[in-house]
Amino acid sequence: MVRQIFKQTWKIENRQLLKAARYFLFFVLTFLLICPLTYSADPKPQPQPQPKPEQKKPEAPPKFNIGDFTYTATNRRDPFESMFFSKLQKSIQANKARKSLKEGYELEELKLVGILKSSNARIAMMEDMQGRGILFRKGDYLNKNLWIVDILDGNIVLGYKLKGEIRTFTLDIPRKKEGM
Repeated sequence: MVRQIFKQTWKIENRQLLKAARYFLFFVLTFLLICPLTYSADPKPQPQPQPKPEQKKPEAPPKFNIGDFTYTATNRRDPFESMFFSKLQKSIQANKARKSLKEGYELEELKLVGILKSSNARIAMMEDMQGRGILFRKGDYLNKNLWIVDILDGNIVLGYKLKGEIRTFTLDIPRKKEGM
């Protein structure tokens, strides 16, 4: 039984193989007959261009003078420097500018509004006289001589220099009076 099935499938495969070989042979012979005919034809003569009446040649542009061009690299990045490095420098400069905006406040100009707590850090929220909110972290300077030493639950500890001596004091969050 298995032999009969094997013989039948073998006959079917042989027929298909012979059919494919015939098609392949037909295309190869056709190609071999047509190609020499197409390439053996004489090339068509190209028409000769008619001579044009004499025209004036355009004047050559003036030669480039090297003194006319100057290159300035202002506001352009160095092409041999990595782009990551230039982005890093810009972010550092922006960070410095942001920090310089915080510095220069006197304690009388600021009001402690609240304290934000996260898992690993605390941030003091202060408000200036115009009502703008400013966030301070531990170690940030309010001005040249006044900085935040520590941020606790309900208050902050500020440090200042007086005649070379460092002193600290605490600033509490103002509580609203009842009945207001």
